[in-house]
Amino acid sequence: MPSNRISKGFGDVLKAILLIEKWVEEAGGADQAIFHDLKARSAIERQLLVISEAAIRLHKLDPAICSALAPRIDWPGVRGMGNFIRHKYDDLDTTILTDVIRNRLTELREACQQAIQSLSPGEAHE
Repeated sequence: MPSNRISKGFGDVLKAILLIEKWVEEAGGADQAIFHDLKARSAIERQLLVISEAAIRLHKLDPAICSALAPRIDWPGVRGMGNFIRHKYDDLDTTILTDVIRNRLTELREACQQAIQSLSPGEAHE
């Protein structure tokens, strides 16, 4: 699979994380963003869906690529997060959202940055 499509997938995850981090900072922290700022929470949930969909697309492009380039990430969990948000939208466990923001996004951002750096233009992964 051409690395530019794979790089785009990792880039989509990275862009979504950077937006989430910006909104959390602007809101004054994870608790403020999730519990007190309805617009920030809604935007964060949307970007978490983007992250999940991008991970699904990466998996469809090459089922082994995410684990190969970012082995410390729970990719099945990242892919499944979208279903969790979509199906529990009316009763979403806010402790899970704050845990993702506080404890998961930094590692995922760093892993995606490293994955993008490791993919050279024109290099093929199959």
